[in-house]
Amino acid sequence: MVTADRSRDRVQSIERGMAVLRVFDGPERRLGASEIAARTGLPRPVVRRILLTFEHLGYVRSERGQWSLTARILELGSGYFAASSLPELAHPILLDIVAELHESTSVGVLEGTDIVHVARVDDGRPLGHTLRIGARLPAHATSLGRVLLAEKTDAEIAELYRGVPLERFTPRTAARLEELLAQVAEARESGYDVSIEEYNPGMLAAAVPISVEGTAIGALGVSSTTVREDERSLREVVVPRLRAGAAELARAYRDANPRPFRNR
Repeated sequence: MVTADRSRDRVQSIERGMAVLRVFDGPERRLGASEIAARTGLPRPVVRRILLTFEHLGYVRSERGQWSLTARILELGSGYFAASSLPELAHPILLDIVAELHESTSVGVLEGTDIVHVARVDDGRPLGHTLRIGARLPAHATSLGRVLLAEKTDAEIAELYRGVPLERFTPRTAARLEELLAQVAEARESGYDVSIEEYNPGMLAAAVPISVEGTAIGALGVSSTTVREDERSLREVVVPRLRAGAAELARAYRDANPRPFRNR
């Protein structure tokens, strides 16, 4: 969170440019300038200048008035997805979990009040919705989110959600801070979280933190449907496998990135 005394240091044009790029996070691959302006809340002339700048840099292209990203956009994430990064190290571990449990598996990190999926392997069966790398979901309504919120104190969580409404997606979603804090406290004590139809009806999930020397660098989770799993199977079968996978991933990350942990 950027504090008020540092807001003067922000570059508004960069913030606007990033807002334009983030519009391309949905299923639509091509968007018109007017639609981008509507989604970002920016004036259309501003959006047009931003798009022309990104076109000059090679990150977007225009065809018949429709704008789309180019493959060069992948350069922006190449450092994060380096050989020693969490997503790269997680992939073979996710493959093993999917082969064993036959359920889709993800690694997520906390960004503000959202969980961002940075690695994912699907088992190939339909889940009713598709998650891809980079997908953002509300932390308060997801198991991946709550196990990472559990790394924070209640005061830090209250500050994080100050002025941020807790949207109720289903009747099971925590819509009050007190409810969320109770769920997070349970996840903090047990070391895992289970979500039953809190974000999507018919969907459930379980997650554990990926902890390296006492610091959670992400969370590892499995998502499924109420047809294939229930709360008992999540707790008794899925969570133990996730814990083993998280421990393996934590060791791999620690070995690949010794410098950040040298003085801990």
